[in-house]
Amino acid sequence: MKGIRNIIVAGCSLFLLCQCATRDDVRKLNYQVRAVNQRVEEVKSTTVDQMQKRQASSVSKIDQVGEELLQLKARLEENAHQEKEYRRQNMESLTTLQTAIEERLATDEQKIVELQQQVAQLSAGLESMQQARLRAAEQRARDAARKAELARKRTVMAASAVPGPSIIRVTPQIRKMRVSSGQGTTEPVAEKPSRTTETIPTAPHSQATGNKASVQTVVTPDTVSGPLEQAMAKFKKGQYKEAYRGFEQVLASNPRGKKAAQTLFYMGEALYNQGEFDLAILDYQKVISNHAKDSHTPSALLKQGMSFEKLTDNETAKIIYNKLINEYADSPEAAKARQRLKNL
Repeated sequence: MKGIRNIIVAGCSLFLLCQCATRDDVRKLNYQVRAVNQRVEEVKSTTVDQMQKRQASSVSKIDQVGEELLQLKARLEENAHQEKEYRRQNMESLTTLQTAIEERLATDEQKIVELQQQVAQLSAGLESMQQARLRAAEQRARDAARKAELARKRTVMAASAVPGPSIIRVTPQIRKMRVSSGQGTTEPVAEKPSRTTETIPTAPHSQATGNKASVQTVVTPDTVSGPLEQAMAKFKKGQYKEAYRGFEQVLASNPRGKKAAQTLFYMGEALYNQGEFDLAILDYQKVISNHAKDSHTPSALLKQGMSFEKLTDNETAKIIYNKLINEYADSPEAAKARQRLKNL
């Protein structure tokens, strides 16, 4: 624009000076005009070329940017299509997985219900089997106890049928006192057992013969303890047969006394230590059945289970141990029963 303005100014100046200018001036002006025109042409060519080049470069860049935009648009469309496809596949996979999980859960729930029913049936069957075995064991114990009682009665009857001497027991009656000389005071002296006799007749001979039963005198000092203590002393010495007979006599004299449960328990212990496990079970059962609240009952249950173990009847032993644990959970015997159950 600046070059065009210069040309216009030069043209106006030339027009104004034409009338008054000389040839030299005209010649100079023509020269200047040509120079200006040349300069204008140079400037025009240079500027146009640069503009054209710049325009061409800009167009090229615009085309390049357009191509890049098209590529980006294509990529975006492709990514959007792939994302849509992925979403569709994920939804299908999730639906399939959810359906499979629901089917598996339904199947598992059904199996759990079936297993619970089977466990309940097995528990009921096991409980009924345990009760049946326990009842059978108790019935066996009662039958054996009945047989043992019958055998004992037969033994007593047989012994009473045999003639023999009566027994005279001697027990202390009085304490002797020593009278001191001169003052009339008394002081005790060492006790000496006096003898009093208690005649216990045995079965006499036949009355047809008229014979009288003989009498035997047994002297017992006052230091000898009661029958139960005597039987316990024999038990502690390992004289189990003699101890059993002593316990049996104590029980026969007072079958419902305070020491009946203890006596029955140690009768079972005497049999257990002799290896008579069947008979020991019967005496233990008498403690369990007739003296459930006695302190010897947990021990009787434990030893009864051990007796069944000795007889290789482990199933019945388990029943006995479980009964002990259920009814006497806090007792030391229950702890021992739990340990024995682990070893069975």
